[in-house]
Amino acid sequence: MKVALVIGHSQKSQGARNATYGVSEFEFNRKLAHDIEREWSEHNMSDEIVVVYRETYEALPHQINALGVDLVVSLHANAYDTKARGCEMLYYHASTPGKIVATIFQERIFGVLRTINRGIKAKHSEDRGGYLLRTTQAPCIICEPFFIDNDADLLETDAMFDTGGLTNAFCEAINVSLICLRGLK
Repeated sequence: MKVALVIGHSQKSQGARNATYGVSEFEFNRKLAHDIEREWSEHNMSDEIVVVYRETYEALPHQINALGVDLVVSLHANAYDTKARGCEMLYYHASTPGKIVATIFQERIFGVLRTINRGIKAKHSEDRGGYLLRTTQAPCIICEPFFIDNDADLLETDAMFDTGGLTNAFCEAINVSLICLRGLK
């Protein structure tokens, strides 16, 4: 099976940024995506992870669909008011496989980060992120594991990233999700 690991945002439009530490969603998730890809390739011979950089948001679902993937994991980070914290996963409201995958990711990622469990959230076409979730052919989730504008959330997530715990949690979530998706076919 093949997994698209989408780096949220782009070099030009880097998403939310932490004012204290100067790190953007794009920068954080680019490093995370490549660490996941490297860890995955060292331990998994049969399934493939493809890191996807978006060209434009409108073209992203078509770019992903052209890859013929079985699962789409879009890496992001929340931002709100520098006080909000927590981990959540988004899925398309009409996608049962998406809900299953979001649940798996929420359990694994929250299990490592242990901040605030914001749960899984169903999104509709008109919601932020809904276009990507609805338009990809494979089950798709948007991972929002922490609030990048909250210094404590960023530092705790970064510490778990440095130890390899976050990367391992993502690899485990991908592996369990692929097992479940195989069972649905």
